[in-house]
Amino acid sequence: MYPWLWVWSPQVHFPWSGSVAQSIEPNTTWFYNMIPPVSGNAEIEAHVFQLASYGTQLGLITDVLLEIVKETENLSPKATESLKELHNLKSKIEVIKKDRCSKQD
Repeated sequence: MYPWLWVWSPQVHFPWSGSVAQSIEPNTTWFYNMIPPVSGNAEIEAHVFQLASYGTQLGLITDVLLEIVKETENLSPKATESLKELHNLKSKIEVIKKDRCSKQD
């Protein structure tokens, strides 16, 4: 038999009571969620980044560019200056990589 007030049975939750289910999985998609839809597809960016980081991608592009420029003789003064800066930047990056690798060993 049902009690006479079975229709009115409120659920009262006092502070620190009730459901305690909590998701503790870390949210690592915050970076890709910040990519505006106009700039690209965040899901594709995440998959590409799993294949090769942005640094790896830029390193490959830099290596190819420096090889191509070796065969080019006629560069404008501005391009020559940029090429020197790119060579300096690449050598600095190599020093940083070497320092980090030696510290991890």
